[in-house]
Amino acid sequence: MFRWVFFVVAVVLAAPALAAPPTPAERREILEAARPAVIAQLGQAVKFKLEQFNVDANWAVIYGGLVNANGGPVDWSKASRCDPALDKSLWIVLAKTDERWRIAQLEVCAAEPPYWYISHYDWPCGVYAGLREGERELEKECLRQEKAGKPRP
Repeated sequence: MFRWVFFVVAVVLAAPALAAPPTPAERREILEAARPAVIAQLGQAVKFKLEQFNVDANWAVIYGGLVNANGGPVDWSKASRCDPALDKSLWIVLAKTDERWRIAQLEVCAAEPPYWYISHYDWPCGVYAGLREGERELEKECLRQEKAGKPRP
């Protein structure tokens, strides 16, 4: 019995710390911090269709899509700097400073996921959870680089 308990404790302690999902209040706070900039670029009210929402160490990554305020398609012709003919995705990175969430990176009509091109991990590894590009699992890559002591840019 003792060996079994020791094994379980050792495995738990050896596992990397996982980022906790945001609380409902934190989730709302992050989305409301992002919404005005998204609306400004799209020229219309929208709702988020989130595929990934990760928070770790005062950083948040949001990935997904958008629909109009009624749940229908976005009128991409109203959007600034957006080609209506291309596929669309939403990508937002936010940082919490001075107790406020602020946008660090925003793409509202990316033709393909911006995270596909990540080669340097600038944010805590937990924000990459669930993001994949082909066989690449970005959170695992980030943790391997962190473990190897590779400096962050």
